[in-house]
Amino acid sequence: MTMKTRAGELVAKIHYGPFEGRFRFVPLALIFALLAFPMLGDAVYESRTETLQCVRPPGEVATCERRWISPLLPARSERFDAGAVRAVRYRDVHATKGPGVVGGKTVLVDVHGHETGFGSTTVEQARLNTERIQRFLQGQDGSTLLIEVLPSYWEVAWIALWGGLAMGLTITIVVHGCRDLGGYRIEVRDDPREQPGTSAAALPTGAYRVQAQDSPRERLRLRVTRTVLGIPLRVHELVVPPDVTEVEIEQRPAPNWYTPRGQAPPRGRRLVLRTATGAALPVIPELRRGEKEHERARIALAKALGLPTL
Repeated sequence: MTMKTRAGELVAKIHYGPFEGRFRFVPLALIFALLAFPMLGDAVYESRTETLQCVRPPGEVATCERRWISPLLPARSERFDAGAVRAVRYRDVHATKGPGVVGGKTVLVDVHGHETGFGSTTVEQARLNTERIQRFLQGQDGSTLLIEVLPSYWEVAWIALWGGLAMGLTITIVVHGCRDLGGYRIEVRDDPREQPGTSAAALPTGAYRVQAQDSPRERLRLRVTRTVLGIPLRVHELVVPPDVTEVEIEQRPAPNWYTPRGQAPPRGRRLVLRTATGAALPVIPELRRGEKEHERARIALAKALGLPTL
C-alpha cells in the first residue's frame, strides 16, 4: 500500500487479489471443443451448393466446369474435358449407422478408373442427374448441360445446432473458469467534488456552521479497477460514506453454473463498507473465493480510511 497526503491526489493504492481461476472442468471443455469444431466445420462444408455445367460447341470437344459455392467459404471450381469421362453411374448413399439408404449420388469414372462423386442428394434427384449427364455425353454438337444441387438445409441446421451447443458449453466452462482470474486495484482518492469546510473565522457574524468537515473520510472516493494480467478491464468509483464505521468481508453463496446434487453451493467473499446505520456498500460487485486475499485487502483499506482493523 502506498500513501500520499496532498489534497486531490492519491491517498492510498491497495492491491486486492490476485484470485485464482476455476479450472476443474477444463478437460470437459476440451472434449466439447473437440466435438464443436468438427461439427461446425461439417455444417459449413455441407452448406455448399454444387453445380456442373457442360458445353459442347459445334466441332469442338465438350468441356465441363464443376463449382462449389458456399456462403462462408470462397468459391472453388475445376474444369475437365467431357471426353475424359468413361462412364457415369448412380450410387446409393447409406446412413453412417445402419444399412438404410438416405440418398444417392452420381459417380463419374474417368479413363483411368478413378471415381469422383457428384451431387449427393435424394435418390430420385440423383438418378435424374445421372441420366441427364449420360444423355449429354451421348449427345450431338451444340448441346449444353447445367445441374445445380442445393444443400440439405435441414441437415446443415441439425449439425450446426449440435455444434453450436457444444461450442456454447465450451465457452460457458471457459468463461466460468476464468471469471476469478486477476484482481483489483483500489485507489483511495480525495473527492474533487467536495471542498473543505469553511472555517468559523470566515463566517459572517450570527451565521452557524451547518456541517463541519472534521473527518477526512467525508472527502474520499474509491476508484476500483478490475485487472487481468495487469490489463485494466473495468473501472468503477464509489463515494466513501462519511458515517462508515468499518470494512467487512461479506460472505454469501457464489453463483455457480454447475453444483452437484446434495452439495452446497460454493461461498464467495467481497469487501463492503459498513455504515453506522447498518447499510453495506460493496467495494466490488462480484463474489470471489479465497480468504487471505480478502483479509489483506480489508486491513489495508481500513488503515487507509482510518478505521479499526480488528
